[in-house]
Amino acid sequence: MPRDLHRKPFNEATLAKLDLFRKYIVAWLGVFVGSGRVTKKKIRVFDLFCGPGEDNNGQKGSPLLILEALQRLEATITEAGYEVDVYFNDAEASKIAQLKQTLAHASLTAGPYSLHFSSKDFIKTFKELRPQMLNSANLLLLDQNGVRFFTAAIFHEIRTLEITDTLVFMSASYVLRFKDEPEIKRYLEAEKIFAGKTPAYHQVHRTIVDYYRSLVPAGERYFLAPFSIRSGSNIHGIIFGSQNLKGLEKFLETAWNLDKLRGEADYDIDREGIVEGQTTLFEGMDKPRKTQVFEQQFETELLDGHLPDTGAIYDYVLQQGFLMKHAARVLRRLKKNGQISGNISGIEYSSLRSPEPIRVAAK
Repeated sequence: MPRDLHRKPFNEATLAKLDLFRKYIVAWLGVFVGSGRVTKKKIRVFDLFCGPGEDNNGQKGSPLLILEALQRLEATITEAGYEVDVYFNDAEASKIAQLKQTLAHASLTAGPYSLHFSSKDFIKTFKELRPQMLNSANLLLLDQNGVRFFTAAIFHEIRTLEITDTLVFMSASYVLRFKDEPEIKRYLEAEKIFAGKTPAYHQVHRTIVDYYRSLVPAGERYFLAPFSIRSGSNIHGIIFGSQNLKGLEKFLETAWNLDKLRGEADYDIDREGIVEGQTTLFEGMDKPRKTQVFEQQFETELLDGHLPDTGAIYDYVLQQGFLMKHAARVLRRLKKNGQISGNISGIEYSSLRSPEPIRVAAK
């Protein structure tokens, strides 16, 4: 039986997860509400493992973070006429009752939103709510305690939702530790996840996300990104998923804000011993290998003519888990050396709609 995380103070992994959730929720709402550029008027947030809203020390959980972010945008939401619905579900009725009290005490029951509460099994409530996700911009939080609810079947149901960004919590090292147990095999294809190989323990969440990537059919545009979290000897992780590159960009901005060296973990996931801001004796030793590989491959793709315009560049960079600020170093160097020409400034999401050509000099 999974332990109840709310009957004691949140541990460091939960706090790290909530910090990422908080930052991403603000960024996500900034796209759909704050920017004024998105015409979708129905916005729905689903927190389907919501808990009571706080730990036993009063540390805020995801329900409070969601509603506080919405309240800060009340004027914009009201003026623009957005319809915002927030759905809270927990399998334990006592936690929903406690959540209602917590929200009332925090003056969050009223705001620029309608609140919906349920106390049902996740599979049942997701099946009931999915039709309401078809005509709105959705943020789906699956803060499961364990691994059993993010099955291949549920992933397929989520993946086919338009304008839906998803954040899933996964107890990654638990999957590795008990990969041969029937309890794991009932919900996850452990033999496919690990394929006869045992990944480095500290990189296990990467391996799990690669498994979910393998479930996306060729030609289907669906983007995944991991963020690993260490808690003592355990490795947990966030899986981000979206059909939209703007959503991926916002998640990556959040991840790189938390991990300025690799944008992927709250610890040294590649065991390189690099400390941010610390100078080294030899040039390049302060640059993670992940970044070195990206820069080399990005340059090759450019010079081989595989990225002929700014839209293709934006698409490629984000799908590698990087931001345009990381690609800019390569672009500036190649343009300075006369190897490419074209407008390399201001490459962003709009470049997908209005790409500008990037020409490669003859070799």
